[in-house]
Amino acid sequence: MKFGKVITRLTENDPRYGHQFIHYNILKAHLKEPDRPTKEVEFVQMLDSELQRVKEIITYKVGEVKVTVRTLRIQVQMITSLAKYEVKPESLDRFRSLADSLGDELSAMERCVYYNSEGFRKIIKKHDKNTSIRSTWYDAQNHHDFFVRSRENIENILLQLSDIYEVLRLAEVTHTANSQSLGIDQETFERKSSKYWVAAEDVFALKTALIKHIPLYVFQRTKSPVRRQRVTSASSILLQLESEEDASSETAGWISSVYLDNEGLDSYRRRMNMEEGATLFRIRWYGGKEEILHAYGGTLPRPPQVDLYVERKTHHESWVAEKSKKERFALNEDDLVRFLAGHEVDESMVGKKSITLAQEVQTEIHNNVLVPMVRSVYKRTAFQLDSSNDVRITMDADLTFVNEHASLRKSGHWRRNEGDVEEELDWVTFPYAVLEIKLKCNTPAWLEDILDSAMVRQVHKFSKFQHACAALLPKQIKQFPYWFTEDEIKSVLYASEKRQSVHEALQSGIRKASSVVRQRSIAKDYTVLINKDKKGATAKPRSKIANRRVKVEPKTFFANERTFIQWLTASLLLVTLSSALVGFGDHAAQIMGLTFMPLAILILIYATFVFYIRLYRIKTGKPGRYDDVFGPGLLTVFLCVALLTTITLHFKEHLPSLYNVQPNGELANRVVELKESPTCHKLNISGLPPFFEPSDLALAGPDIMWIASGGNMIATINLQNEKVEEVYTVGDEKLDIECVMVIPEVSPDILLIGSEEPINEIIVRNITSGRTNQINLNHILGADPVLEGLAYYSLASSPFHQLHGESNNSGIFFASGLNRIEVFMLSFNDSRIASATPLTTIEMKGKIGALVAHDGILYVVLDNMGKLITVDIASGKNARVVHDLPGNTKGWEGIAHHLTVVGSEQKHYVYLASDTPSEIWRFEWEGGVGFLPC
Repeated sequence: MKFGKVITRLTENDPRYGHQFIHYNILKAHLKEPDRPTKEVEFVQMLDSELQRVKEIITYKVGEVKVTVRTLRIQVQMITSLAKYEVKPESLDRFRSLADSLGDELSAMERCVYYNSEGFRKIIKKHDKNTSIRSTWYDAQNHHDFFVRSRENIENILLQLSDIYEVLRLAEVTHTANSQSLGIDQETFERKSSKYWVAAEDVFALKTALIKHIPLYVFQRTKSPVRRQRVTSASSILLQLESEEDASSETAGWISSVYLDNEGLDSYRRRMNMEEGATLFRIRWYGGKEEILHAYGGTLPRPPQVDLYVERKTHHESWVAEKSKKERFALNEDDLVRFLAGHEVDESMVGKKSITLAQEVQTEIHNNVLVPMVRSVYKRTAFQLDSSNDVRITMDADLTFVNEHASLRKSGHWRRNEGDVEEELDWVTFPYAVLEIKLKCNTPAWLEDILDSAMVRQVHKFSKFQHACAALLPKQIKQFPYWFTEDEIKSVLYASEKRQSVHEALQSGIRKASSVVRQRSIAKDYTVLINKDKKGATAKPRSKIANRRVKVEPKTFFANERTFIQWLTASLLLVTLSSALVGFGDHAAQIMGLTFMPLAILILIYATFVFYIRLYRIKTGKPGRYDDVFGPGLLTVFLCVALLTTITLHFKEHLPSLYNVQPNGELANRVVELKESPTCHKLNISGLPPFFEPSDLALAGPDIMWIASGGNMIATINLQNEKVEEVYTVGDEKLDIECVMVIPEVSPDILLIGSEEPINEIIVRNITSGRTNQINLNHILGADPVLEGLAYYSLASSPFHQLHGESNNSGIFFASGLNRIEVFMLSFNDSRIASATPLTTIEMKGKIGALVAHDGILYVVLDNMGKLITVDIASGKNARVVHDLPGNTKGWEGIAHHLTVVGSEQKHYVYLASDTPSEIWRFEWEGGVGFLPC
């Protein structure tokens, strides 16, 4: 839904804030008005007036809610300070109802701030697009910062409301000793995890729903000395709340991660395929005081000088004894540069505890030639009890991905400068927030209710790294994540073509599979900053990583034996069948039996070999692939060969049409295989717009061809160099052009374009002057959209001229209906249509896809039947010959004929256009035979 309609719907349906949204549609209508000297001044005045109105309303509402939450906090503090929580259930219910009402008010207010902020951003963007002038005054006057601060204030109120809910929970239930533990090791316990997408406009509403059951978890508050005192009473929480009332405690913090991979994106490929032992390396930092706010959204915090974390994530399959894990160690930025350059790692850089891990990570980075490739930035909000980690929920919002390719980074830098990213706009934002739920227990009922709501959409195994690579480097990957739709794939591919920086990166980023390139390490980029006099970094010996032992269960041995027995059964069946055919069959059957016998013996030998290999791996516990990669495929190939031999030998006499000529002595129609040859050529056209799907063809000379596309575009190509010369847009987007035709006898400058939407009509376009006029064909073809082809034949040489008395300056036209061809005449006067007169109808058995008339023959393409019908119109006998269309496709939509001289020999070519796939082929044609084989 367009943003203007969203604002209209909110204005009409929101009883509390409906009148407080930006008047977006009024401002948009003003931008569409004709230009005048005062238009810009009027727009700025209107926009400033709207800003002041909205800001006053938001400021007042935020202040009002602050007073409400302060009052509620005091009331809750008074009632819960009674000894031993002697509070009546009715009082708790009343306070919870008040808290729920306050949460609803916060959600409505945040929605108002969000849509107003988006409205001003979008209207300014639309203004800049229409005027080609960047509006800097909006950011210069800190209008955007106002909405950011307003949302931060609302988040702070949400934090206070979360603590009030926690107080009410403490008053309702008695915590066990197990739930009172405050010490939480966030990196040691194992959880089951699931991920979901949340629309940006639903993020705050989801937060409000979550805090009713689980509080916001702010790490800084938990680490503070006051908070670390055991929170065992409601009053202690509220006393802390009182001290934090005006403190701007951030409920969410920025997290930035730079992911490493090589030019071949091997880490991406292995993680996509979930290969055993697949590793992923990243550099992560938290927060960042200096933040670069990009035009129209997107924030990139700069990394601090210290506390940069190098992480290694390792994936393990379920059959491996180890679990997937994440390991990391801390570095400052100077040491990080030295680390990536390959300098020796010592305890002063990473500490004694992490020295082994750091050496292993450095070795893997250099052995695999890993370099920074993409960056992800997001703001994380966490939900968790201070005293328990059974349920942990995180929500990552404002997600941004940045291209960190080596061709875009400055030499010697491990990341791109944030200002350079802003200038090149080489980043993409993610339209959803990512909700991750980690459980050490069964899913609570309240959480199931939230997950069943329309606010969340589960995306299994969603990966920010994989999404960033797919969105920013689409041409370097071979497989897209499953959550990318076909339209999104086309979109990112099209965006990569337009983004010059990515295009240059792809051109220079093709990985060469030579040993020289494998030896080129990341040290080249970084040693410049370390020591310009040194020639390179000291080589580090490879660190040994312990082999992982596969977890083996007793049933594994039996599974291996069962698989071997199944292979033996298949081999025995083939041996029995082969023996029966050799002993009791005729000559053809004996040949078949002899074919199956060696196949059965081969299967027996292969099954025995695989059985003992698997048995050895199971006993020794060595990791590796236990599935059979080659066996099923080889068995299938051999069986297919044997079956084809059987069919050829045993049933050849029943299929004479494959080997003989027709009774009249002419060759039978042949289906031409599509492949490049002297008689078959696929045009490699360059310069066509994206999603240009050919629907018809027309020759305008010896070297120029017109191509129509489903939609409202047509193009001309040069047949010599196969390049697009011009692309034209005809009419509006409602047109559905299905055919195009040039009439040299009338005028070489006249182009006839057939469209079936919104009506069946012919658009006559003068190529020189650009003048167009239309003629409605509904009275000839009917009201249904059926126009698929147009053809022209000279009136003087056609027998159809007898059906009409006028012949001056006229021609015979053929237009296709669903399964018929209507013959009619268009009279021209000074290159303009004067009249259209129907003559007769030619019935066809099949759906017509294209028409063309050439040398007294009307060629009719029946695309759903894969046939080409030739009708003799010069003699008037309506004699027909059927030919098979080339290939197995049923998507041929256009046809054109071309007579040319190659050397001293005249060639007759037929061009066919297909929309699925989008291709144009040139085939050699021979009269009386049809398409020549490729």
